[in-house]
Amino acid sequence: MDKEQRKKTIQHKLVDLGETVNSWANKNGLHQKIVSDLIDGKLKGIRGVALETRRKMEATFGEIFS
Repeated sequence: MDKEQRKKTIQHKLVDLGETVNSWANKNGLHQKIVSDLIDGKLKGIRGVALETRRKMEATFGEIFS
């Protein structure tokens, strides 16, 4: 899934939840910058805090990183 498809998928799910990316990140105790960098493809989320964030995002939004 490329960056644009990932953004659309996340945006649709957030609209259903009635949240923004930042509010979702805060609610789940995640760093907003890491969440946005994962969405934009700047981080791959293969270790550390980025990996934990990626796993939480995939639990909520489905398989968005491939």
